[in-house]
Amino acid sequence: MKQRFRKIVLSSKFLTKIALYFLRLKLKKKFNIIFGSNVTIGLSTQFEGRNYFGDNAVIMASKIGYASYLGDNTSMLKAKIGRFTCIGPRVNCIFGKHPTHTFVSSHPAFFSLRKQIGITYVKSQLFDEFEKPVDEEGKYSISIGNDVWIGYGVSIMDGVTIGDGAIIASNSLVNKDVEPYAIVGGSPAKYIKSRFDDDQIKFLLQFKWWDKDLAWIEQNAARFTDIKEFYKSFGDE
Repeated sequence: MKQRFRKIVLSSKFLTKIALYFLRLKLKKKFNIIFGSNVTIGLSTQFEGRNYFGDNAVIMASKIGYASYLGDNTSMLKAKIGRFTCIGPRVNCIFGKHPTHTFVSSHPAFFSLRKQIGITYVKSQLFDEFEKPVDEEGKYSISIGNDVWIGYGVSIMDGVTIGDGAIIASNSLVNKDVEPYAIVGGSPAKYIKSRFDDDQIKFLLQFKWWDKDLAWIEQNAARFTDIKEFYKSFGDE
């Protein structure tokens, strides 16, 4: 019944506009979400609360964790985003690929059944245009962890998983998985260094401070300024 109602709403631009208007009001009140101007959200997107969406931001068919935000002109599609993650302006997702070897032409008419221009010359799909979903349910094409910082102008290819605590330098193209707490940059993005040493990273991944209740986070917020002191205080828990 719910799916049928959603299809009816989506079939009408007027009904969709009305539904999104009331959805935004609900999200503001219930989840303390802040919207910039001209923000586009999908009806199926899930929000944990205390999120911020900059001007012209788009989030569709995605899930965004507590206290995470999108900068101006950023677009997230089919993305699973963790908690306390910072995504800067003009970040976007890239879907689909073309063959670069063996095939004489990279045009989809010679390998795809999707008929992007209304025709195809093949009777079966000859090349996988999209990466497999990053989750078991098949909902999301991109996974962005907790406490991730993604800089200005980053592009993320479908099928990519960005680990907890990672940092992506501005204007990078992320075309493969990024390890937790790694700093990467470039086009394509390459490993630069790790934020912390191996023991500290192992501890943080096991400790998962982002899953603590808000009272604990508020009480211990002052300890977040020094990883060594943080590790010393909670490393034995």
